[in-house]
Amino acid sequence: MAGETRRIAAYDDALHAENPEDLRTGECGYKYRLLDGLVVPPYVTPGRYAHARAFEMRPDDVCYVSYPKSGSTWLAHIIFLILHDGESPAEGTLRSQLHWLESSWTYPRSPDELEQLPSPRIFKSHMPYRMALGGGPDRSRGRFIYIARNPKDVAVSYYHFERAKAWSGHYDGSWAHWLEMLTNGRVQRGDWFDHVLGWWNSRQLGNLLFLKYEDLLRDFPAQLRRLVGFLGVDPDERTLDKIEQLTRFDAMKTDRFANMHEIEDFEGFFREGRVGSWRDQFTAQQDAWFSQVIAERLAGSRLDFDYE
Repeated sequence: MAGETRRIAAYDDALHAENPEDLRTGECGYKYRLLDGLVVPPYVTPGRYAHARAFEMRPDDVCYVSYPKSGSTWLAHIIFLILHDGESPAEGTLRSQLHWLESSWTYPRSPDELEQLPSPRIFKSHMPYRMALGGGPDRSRGRFIYIARNPKDVAVSYYHFERAKAWSGHYDGSWAHWLEMLTNGRVQRGDWFDHVLGWWNSRQLGNLLFLKYEDLLRDFPAQLRRLVGFLGVDPDERTLDKIEQLTRFDAMKTDRFANMHEIEDFEGFFREGRVGSWRDQFTAQQDAWFSQVIAERLAGSRLDFDYE
């Protein structure tokens, strides 16, 4: 239930995969499921996905979306505080206030539970545009917020997040192997470029707001005002200042409401959060090669990112 605080056990095929026989194992033990042509984690199951696609959102529901390791938990905390006057509940955690319909693991919610929850409800998703919650912004009454982060920092953060985890088959590949897999769309949630561009190319829809992680870091007050305007609320300056303080990276790392401490295997969920941490991982040759890939894949899109 939404107010709960309890330890979430580690991912387990037998408990969370729905159909474990459908799972596949790739190079270096990498575990995944193919769902509608997309590489997804084992806990994104056919049944949960079907429910998410058919789900009827309310007009004031909010769904935040991203490719993994792009700042979505930070965004979730900001959204929650905006919608609750800058206040966190006395009980429960951020995870317990969110609803992730395509997942059978960390955010389980039954249809009856969801129906009984008061508005506005906050939903999480890592799905591409073509597989979005409720049919996506062009079909749903709900509001969608997409956050994108530069692909170099995403690649590094995602690599450290996926290594040796149960849901990834305890993947033990090298950084070079991971970068090649990510570039070719063989990691969970598929091709970063397709994912981001799918949402970017629909940004003109009135119920979709597209944000960039780097913009939030560099000019938080301006991006916060974009968010409150999109969500249709009008907090006072004291509340806006409070939200900024509570959602600072260092504050969230130690905040038991927001830091996902209750999920086993999520220790160290927040690594660095800075722009440019990719430099600690990429070789000069990898940087030159991946920069060329980025230039080719984003050509003509008018989408660019800060890398420093």
